[in-house]
Amino acid sequence: MENGLRTVGTVTEINGGMAKCAFKRSKACGDCHACVSFGTDEAETELENTLGAKVGDRVSIELHQGSVFKAGFILYGVPLIALLAGVLVGSFISDLFTALFGIGFAAIALVVIRLLEPKFRKMGEFAPRMIEIVAEAPSDAE
Repeated sequence: MENGLRTVGTVTEINGGMAKCAFKRSKACGDCHACVSFGTDEAETELENTLGAKVGDRVSIELHQGSVFKAGFILYGVPLIALLAGVLVGSFISDLFTALFGIGFAAIALVVIRLLEPKFRKMGEFAPRMIEIVAEAPSDAE
């Protein structure tokens, strides 16, 4: 776990070069919502099938620690900095503008982040990766 957050999931579907993996959410997941969540402790994510995994295989999945930090900064740090900048700018005008500018700048930052989300997805830096096949699916011959 030195390099990132790891979990083991089961491949549920293969679609071209992509694999859907179901896994149990850990406490480290928090409220990230990067994966599709089913209830409180189960989630599913789609990732590149770099290992040629088959349906039923158990695979180790990793999200790089640096990516988790960067994503957290983008989602929480940038709007906070925008909020503080808005408060600073508004404070030169009046108390009302302090509040309005703070909330407005933070809202603009969130909208910009949302608009840039497709670009972040294409980068692949924030996507989980298959590390290894832990257990292969039992074959029909057995």
